[in-house]
Amino acid sequence: MINKLILFVFITIGLSACQSSPNTTELENTLEQYIEVFQKRQNFEQFLSFYAPDAQLEDMLYGHYASNRQGIAEFYDWPNSKLTVLEGMPLFSVDQQVVDNLQRVAIFSGVFHRFSYFGKELGPWRFLIKLQFNEQGKIIYQQDWINYTPRSLITQSKNLNVPVQAND
Repeated sequence: MINKLILFVFITIGLSACQSSPNTTELENTLEQYIEVFQKRQNFEQFLSFYAPDAQLEDMLYGHYASNRQGIAEFYDWPNSKLTVLEGMPLFSVDQQVVDNLQRVAIFSGVFHRFSYFGKELGPWRFLIKLQFNEQGKIIYQQDWINYTPRSLITQSKNLNVPVQAND
């Protein structure tokens, strides 16, 4: 009886070890793809395809609000932004990410690496980005918290703590 119990325990442990870890969710896959495209900064159309047409973006410290995909495209403006990442690194590294599949929210944080923007050297900048997704897996809301330096970049920022209409 004891031998059968020991054999049962070993088989159970062995089968448990063979089971794969939980599958990555569709939202986690979308987030990974978004991060990869954002880091490389090579395919602007693919980057914009992650956003719903009516997506909103708030850059809380810079004070920028965009009310749709076109506004987000104008904010990022990759084709004309003259940004070069220095030291052969991706634009940023992610230190932590959290995905809530029930609420369709992803939050990730990390560091924008040193880069040249219109000839001015900037960074590194720590950041936290929150993304809200719709049922189709498109970003409908983005909130950025980026530690911009020098602070002179944000001295004229709008206050996004009040409704956007009050800032105009």
